[in-house]
Amino acid sequence: MHFRDIAFSSLRRRRGRTIFLIISLSLGVGTMVAVTSVSNTMRVNVESKLREFGANMVIMPKTLEMPIVYGGVGIAALQAPVGELTEEDATLVASIQRKDALRGVSPKLIHAVQVGGKEFMLVGVRFRDELKMKPWWKIQGDKPSLSRDVLLGAITARQLNKQAGDTLILGEKEFRVAGVLEEQLSADDGAIFTDLRETGLLFNQPGRVSFIEVSTWCSACPVETIVEQISAKLPNAKVFAVKQLVEAELSQVRLVTNFAIALTAIILIAGSLIMLLTMMASVRERTQEVGILRAIGFRQRQIMKLFLLEGIVISLIGGCIGAIVGSIAATILSGPLVGLEAPSFDLRFSGMAIFLAIMMGTLPVIYPARKASLLDPTTALRAM
Repeated sequence: MHFRDIAFSSLRRRRGRTIFLIISLSLGVGTMVAVTSVSNTMRVNVESKLREFGANMVIMPKTLEMPIVYGGVGIAALQAPVGELTEEDATLVASIQRKDALRGVSPKLIHAVQVGGKEFMLVGVRFRDELKMKPWWKIQGDKPSLSRDVLLGAITARQLNKQAGDTLILGEKEFRVAGVLEEQLSADDGAIFTDLRETGLLFNQPGRVSFIEVSTWCSACPVETIVEQISAKLPNAKVFAVKQLVEAELSQVRLVTNFAIALTAIILIAGSLIMLLTMMASVRERTQEVGILRAIGFRQRQIMKLFLLEGIVISLIGGCIGAIVGSIAATILSGPLVGLEAPSFDLRFSGMAIFLAIMMGTLPVIYPARKASLLDPTTALRAM
């Protein structure tokens, strides 16, 4: 009989203990796969939101501030702009050394405008750049393609009773409503978006912009370095790195990830200890069996391989079950409970989890296996 047959026969005879060890390993691996998949999905989702939330930087003209003081008490401060921003400044921003990290550069000219007896915020933009920076925009109608095309925020469209294809009079010029934005729950809902150059002509400010928004491709991009390079290009401008609320979410996700790692480590260590103690008990119970095997010619190395094979089989089965159950649990947790898109099955990650399970199930067996291989066959047979 080959020692592999002996190993499988031993596992079948001790079915209860084998199932217990498999469940222990499955729990550890399944927890690791589930919490890691969910935390990674949360991180990717939040980083995606961070990229799409808007500008990472805002560039505004520098100002001088003069406090107004009465009776030694400061009551206000006057701000006077040192200079102004132009479309050419946006071109300079797009030419910085780290331009490869820039997702978009969007200059804006903002004015208040009266339409139908109501006041709205008119935002002049370069639609090509604005649409690139705000891919979450959903437009009912068409994207602006002509200089006299405008986009209306959801609230603005309702207040003006306008829809795609209607005409809108701004100043003395006629514009076409190309589309209406779906509700954003932001300032965009109450705005009228027009072509930047048309807005400049409308208010006799050709080429001028109120501020410039800059967005990077990734949340980990070197924003501070980019700010320094933009400041060097535009010495008369102030560059602000915007800390969006979603960054707080990312911080929370990191906490969840760290907790998941700690929880997984505890479960894996506990599983390894269970494996060690169980195999130690198994060696004590199988002293006579080991003595017989040694008496019929099994070498120490073969005895050790017998116990290691049992550990590998248990950990392999436990790892496979854990990877499958963990992936299913991650799908359930990511969907209804967490509200995220279900993570896709990652074969490489599952393979790593199974490999970790094998290591976790095999390493604790080395000492008991070594101890079993060193048993004196005469002592073992005398105990029969």
